[in-house]
Amino acid sequence: CGFRDHWLGDHLAETHGLSAESYLRTYPNSPLVSAEAVLALPPPLTRAHPPKVESLRVDFAGVSVPLNWDVPEDQCLPKPKAYRIPTYGELADDVRAVAISLHQQRSIYIWGPSGAGKDAGIHAFSALTRTPGLMFQIEPSADIRAWFYSHELNQHGTFWQEGDLLIALRDGYKTPTGRVLPYVILLTDFDRATKEQAESLRLVLDSISGRIKGPGGATYTVLPGTIIVMTANTSGGGDAVGRYVSANVIDSSIMDRIDHAYRFHHMDWRDEEPVVKEKFPLLVQRCPEVFAQVGKATGALRAAVDTEVLYADFSHRAVCSWLSAASDIIEVTGSVPRDLLRRAFRVVADKMPDRETTAKAYSLTDAHVKEGTLGDAPTPTGRRTAR
Repeated sequence: CGFRDHWLGDHLAETHGLSAESYLRTYPNSPLVSAEAVLALPPPLTRAHPPKVESLRVDFAGVSVPLNWDVPEDQCLPKPKAYRIPTYGELADDVRAVAISLHQQRSIYIWGPSGAGKDAGIHAFSALTRTPGLMFQIEPSADIRAWFYSHELNQHGTFWQEGDLLIALRDGYKTPTGRVLPYVILLTDFDRATKEQAESLRLVLDSISGRIKGPGGATYTVLPGTIIVMTANTSGGGDAVGRYVSANVIDSSIMDRIDHAYRFHHMDWRDEEPVVKEKFPLLVQRCPEVFAQVGKATGALRAAVDTEVLYADFSHRAVCSWLSAASDIIEVTGSVPRDLLRRAFRVVADKMPDRETTAKAYSLTDAHVKEGTLGDAPTPTGRRTAR
């Protein structure tokens, strides 16, 4: 690009959005430091060599993980927009524990409230470490057997068709450089599986020697190193709180085959605030003070949920729903009402199961969402109260 200076690293990051490692993957053995700078360095540094791409590693939640430099991005699970690895609170500990299990290639069961980042964390791991990944969503009506094999018909007659999951579990992914790497397989909404669906996965989940049933009675071995991750809202014992009524009980002998299980908690606001600020730039520009108020209200609502004072959930999705409604009001009306957050909160409150829960939710936010601290004048409708 015509850049002329002694060090290329900062320019790559600032102008091209590239790390030195990604640049070297595209242009192996290319210099990052000018010859003049190399000559000016002390003797021990002049003898240093750029790291080999095979030795590159990524820090994921405090765990050093090999970077699969030869795996194309489109073969990995996509990194969620604005995702940040948690660094505060219980969720940071949860993700760090999962990172250790991922590094050790264990089968993992992750459960917790909606919007806690269970699927997102696995997507981010696959994307950031370039680990080939596939996701399968379990629905009660899904034919899981077709993920392994199916009986098909063409002009020559019937034949067995191997499914994507069978091929991935047995064969892994062959990189453009010829390496064979095991997949990370994400089975999302695992506690929605019927008994028959869960039984289809029993052999695969065997932590000692995973096996795969193939067509015609064939049995294959799961490629060593394959990581199977299941995510769910419940711990496998069915719905215990009345908010996940579509969850099923999972046979304990199947749960016993899973290496490690982890419960995810809600994100700490210190991690969540930068994420929502990135998602809602209009609020950052027009009324940045909303984030402190929403953060305090979010803490109060989640504490009430955890202690079962509030019979509802208040996930990261709910926070985004609240803030998106506030952003929509500003974008459409062109102004910032003084009761903006109260007006916007109805998109969350109106999902509450009954009047009493709705009233409690409004009461909990009243202590933190201050009417009259935003905008220039009261809106014609004034303050909205619970029905």
